[in-house]
Amino acid sequence: MDNGERNYTRFLQGDKEGFIELIEEFEKSLILFINSFVNDYHYAEEIADEVFLKLYTAKPKFRGDCAFRTWLYAMAKNIAVNYMKKHKKSKLSSLDDYFYLSDETDIEAEYTKSEDKANLNRAIQRLKPEYAQVLHLIFFEELDNPQAARIMGKTNRQISDLIYRAKNALKAELGKEDKNEQTKRKG
Repeated sequence: MDNGERNYTRFLQGDKEGFIELIEEFEKSLILFINSFVNDYHYAEEIADEVFLKLYTAKPKFRGDCAFRTWLYAMAKNIAVNYMKKHKKSKLSSLDDYFYLSDETDIEAEYTKSEDKANLNRAIQRLKPEYAQVLHLIFFEELDNPQAARIMGKTNRQISDLIYRAKNALKAELGKEDKNEQTKRKG
């Protein structure tokens, strides 16, 4: 698998179906990755739309010095960071924000599919954002350390250390969840 490069090249050559396939391949996982930055599923969807809009309108050149997925996720990270800077001061919730909660649950349920994965996903969301991001990239997106390092703007060594700390934090978080579940069963 070329991680989307073939579809993006087809799109750049005028085949609109290539762009549609690109969205189908990356949309859900990109939203979950962006959500680890913004911690708001609705905004993560908006930012993912912005990433695809940038690809569609600006048609940035993919140089091929990394995997296409790495390039796309790095672009998404930059857009998410800029979005957060821009919207940092004014985060007001309207009632419209709450209409998306049922959609959010359906997409996540479809993506995680099993109760174990859902529990794992919830535990990851409770971790520090940097931990959630590295775990998502390495274990869900199956990127290697250099690709994750490039996306997150870190060295390979920093990524290795971050993965180690993130795994320990996740283990502790899952331990808390198990204790809470046992307490509920007893009570």
